[in-house]
Amino acid sequence: MSVFDRIRRIAKANINWLLDKVEVPEQELESKIKELEETILEGRESAAVYGATFRRLEHEHAQLEQQQKDLAKRAAQALKVNDEATARQALADKVRLSERAAQIRPGVENGHKTFEMLRDNLIRLQEQLKTARLKLEDLRARQRTAEAQKAFDVHLGRTADLGGGVAFERLEDEVLQTEAEVEIRQEMRGDSLSDIELAQRSRDLQVEAELQAMKEQLENES
Repeated sequence: MSVFDRIRRIAKANINWLLDKVEVPEQELESKIKELEETILEGRESAAVYGATFRRLEHEHAQLEQQQKDLAKRAAQALKVNDEATARQALADKVRLSERAAQIRPGVENGHKTFEMLRDNLIRLQEQLKTARLKLEDLRARQRTAEAQKAFDVHLGRTADLGGGVAFERLEDEVLQTEAEVEIRQEMRGDSLSDIELAQRSRDLQVEAELQAMKEQLENES
């Protein structure tokens, strides 16, 4: 199978059926991308060679057409001066060139169609390659996301297996214990101040009691 036929076959095959699949195996997509890359590379090289040949043939045909016009003018000018020999020779050359032009004309016409078709198919393959690469990048990104989520779930599961809830409860108990200890210390500091106040109150009561006793004694003496 020629490279032209392979390019035409792959271009017509269209890989949208593969790209539209919900889950595309990465290996399958990579294989398709490699095939597209190789085909495009061969197609470009073949197009360069074929295009050079086609352009040369097209240029030759254009020159033949122009030469025929020039010979027709030469024959007409020769007849104006009654130079039939020159006119006859110019027309003979024109006929010879027209035969050559007729021989290569189908090649030029077919070559033009083939070159245009090759160019269009290469453009189509390049678009498919671009789409396939984007699809592969999206697939790999989704795979990385899935792996990261899986790793996170495994880590979370291990934390639960190690008694993550118990650990949180233990931490909460420690916080409550610390808060209680701080509160008790504050209360103890508050009790120390109360003891001083109680001591002073006790003195005041003692003074009042003695003062009352003295008053009663004085009343009895009077």
